[in-house]
Amino acid sequence: MNVNGSIPDIYWPYHLSSPKVRQGYLVGWHHQPLTFCVAAVISDIELDALTRLIDQFCADDMDTNLRLIRNVCHGPPSVLGELARTPHTPSNAPYWLNVDLSDKYLPIPTQLSVQGAPIRMQSYQLIFYEQPNPERLQFFGLEPLPLDISRRKKAPISSTTEQVTRQNQACLVHNGRDILGMPQEEPPTHLAPVLAEINSSFYLEQGIRAMLQQQERQQRESGARDFWAFGRVPFMWLAWAMQWPRKVMVGLCLSLGCVVFAVVEMILYVLALRIPKLQVSFKDISAAGQQIDLRLQQLYFWPRQYVMLRRRNWANTAEARAYYINFYNSMWLVANDIIIGVAVGSYLMGNCDQVSQRLHETLKGYTVDSLTSMMYWFLKTPAGLKLNIELGRFLSELFLWLIQLWVECMRAMEPWTARILWMIGYSGIFGVSMVIALLSDMLAVLTMHLYCFYMVAARIFNWQLVTVYALFNLFRGKKRNMLRHRIDNCDYDLDQLLLGTCLFTLLTFLFPTVFLYYLTFALGRICVIFLQAIMETLLAFFNHFPLFAIMLRVKDPDRVPGGIRFDVFPSDTFLYKHHWLRQTLHDLSTLNSSAKRVRFRLPDEKAPLRGTLLRIKNTPVPFGAIFFQYMLLWKRLSAHYFSSHVFRCFLYGEPIKPSPKLQYPMLPDTRPPLKTILRMLRTMWNK
Repeated sequence: MNVNGSIPDIYWPYHLSSPKVRQGYLVGWHHQPLTFCVAAVISDIELDALTRLIDQFCADDMDTNLRLIRNVCHGPPSVLGELARTPHTPSNAPYWLNVDLSDKYLPIPTQLSVQGAPIRMQSYQLIFYEQPNPERLQFFGLEPLPLDISRRKKAPISSTTEQVTRQNQACLVHNGRDILGMPQEEPPTHLAPVLAEINSSFYLEQGIRAMLQQQERQQRESGARDFWAFGRVPFMWLAWAMQWPRKVMVGLCLSLGCVVFAVVEMILYVLALRIPKLQVSFKDISAAGQQIDLRLQQLYFWPRQYVMLRRRNWANTAEARAYYINFYNSMWLVANDIIIGVAVGSYLMGNCDQVSQRLHETLKGYTVDSLTSMMYWFLKTPAGLKLNIELGRFLSELFLWLIQLWVECMRAMEPWTARILWMIGYSGIFGVSMVIALLSDMLAVLTMHLYCFYMVAARIFNWQLVTVYALFNLFRGKKRNMLRHRIDNCDYDLDQLLLGTCLFTLLTFLFPTVFLYYLTFALGRICVIFLQAIMETLLAFFNHFPLFAIMLRVKDPDRVPGGIRFDVFPSDTFLYKHHWLRQTLHDLSTLNSSAKRVRFRLPDEKAPLRGTLLRIKNTPVPFGAIFFQYMLLWKRLSAHYFSSHVFRCFLYGEPIKPSPKLQYPMLPDTRPPLKTILRMLRTMWNK
């Protein structure tokens, strides 16, 4: 392959451009044709010894850093070249890069050899990067960090994301070629593996330096090894004896964990049981049951997440960081939920009598007195409408009797309301979300009469609407074909037409009265659903607020990347970084000096090698990606309450049901079995 005149791409970490860096060998990865990803500069070692050390590092299956590198990198690391002023190229190296630091601490490629033969470089391209620290969960990624870990299958990349990724890949070539005035080429395909190697460069550098320190330590301690081996015998017996209490504690904890998760499994089974005839489970009709089910599901999911975080054989990838962020975010939310719940619960427990009295006054004013006055108003001429007097008096007296019956029930319940509120406040030890869920169920119970009134009015309205529609078809000489789902012509007898016309006329004149009562109770039902939706939103806020992700976004944006970008790198960056005072004084003296120096290149002097300096940086993840849970909840709410189905139910008098299961955007569809959980617990304690 002819590589003469090619432009090498060199990825160089910031910390290697420093006055403290000594001459040594470049260690990293190489990609075809001329792409070098430098991870470290190893000094004070021979080339053969360094090569054997890297081979030993790659062959060591017990080294966790190597396993992390193998998971993402497409090839093993190698010696790329040398950082030295005098070029030296070994004859057996397939590729060899000689680099020297300039006065501005910029790496300048002085010579590039292929199979021991130097090649002509037309230019070069330096891409500087800040070495991500995996221990601080920093990494580079082409795509935004996917915080949603509940997706089983990877969602197809949207056109916008794919376009941004292609622009990032094309920027690497476009900037260099545009600055140097060279023809454009196709975007590189090595950017994704290079980013994986950049994310693993910290492990590679630390692993090689640790092996070097271990070899030096072994050489120093070789003389005193026998003496310390004899002296360690009593300590080994002591350590073996100390393992028995630990095993007993582990056994007790595993037994307790087994009992706890067995009880949790039973509770989840009871919550998922369907009530006979209703064909719904308790968690579907109760907000408290749904909240309990959510917390127990999280309890099942947390050991799995913790084991995945404790495992050290997975790489510095977006999936690992998403699990980390989700795990600690859920932990923080539960802690904050309990703290706020204790505060709110203390208030309810200390003021349960006043809250109970205020609650009954409010409910009596809005759900009893207002409905009673509305029923008496309907007996007159409401808003100038002429209603049917007999039907209006019957419906008003019916609902007034039901309201009086509910008032008697509330009088019997009123002495117990304070105790119920005290118990709800005591449940604050389980979090404010449990308090909100119990208050939502309490609201549903205290407004049960509105639900009953709505169902009665809706049934009457739906029955009359269906009957009027059927009689209207009879009036036109048509009928509905139930088998073909269409309207067909039909020949009716004279008495059928006469009876149908009389009934149609009668129901048509009674329809405004029924519709007015239905509209009143339907609006009341919508108000109750609106209050429950507000409480559902509060539950979503306390259960799924991305507190930990926002903290990382503000504190360290490199831990939640939203993509990468390439910027032009100023050549005097490292001078200002390491000698900022001297460089600032030099710039001031240059500005004050009026004389300008001009340098001419001699005819026999070689033209300097032109290069492009770029900087690769992370783009912080957008806040829309952080609040994806609320976007998902809003889509579910809007798809349910603002859909044509709900409008059709309201128009035809069919029951309007709340949106079920809104609190599960971050849980898997199926929970692991009890055996898997116990195995995870055993793994946690063994580590």
